[in-house]
Amino acid sequence: MPHIEQANEAEIVERNNLAKRVAEALKMAGFNTIAQDSDRRPDTGGALISVDPMTDSRGGVFVRWEVHTSFSRAVAGKLQKGELQDPTFRHFSFITEHMHTTMIAILESAGFRASDAEDDMSPYMIRVEDVPSLDPPRES
Repeated sequence: MPHIEQANEAEIVERNNLAKRVAEALKMAGFNTIAQDSDRRPDTGGALISVDPMTDSRGGVFVRWEVHTSFSRAVAGKLQKGELQDPTFRHFSFITEHMHTTMIAILESAGFRASDAEDDMSPYMIRVEDVPSLDPPRES
């Protein structure tokens, strides 16, 4: 199995700074934000922001929508019973899909590059990146 390394310290600092700017942009839009590494996961739900320190394609800054804990439990119960046509499950799917699209649009409007992370294990995860500067580097 290949060894996957963590990004260097400077890259991790850069990712953490990007995550803070993403959180601020979402807060300005009225979203409750949650840091992935926070010990406190509020029951209210909101935009979950995480920083993956790996150097492979999994590394970077990510956002996904978290519904209220009680709603998440209700959905899990319906899934366990195989009740995929239940209105609770359909409502959860509707919220998740629309918040995914909405957060991508808001983050792009705020000046970030935001796109589906294409993660089979977390299908509504959003990858957020800085938009590269259009200014050419200045020579000294």
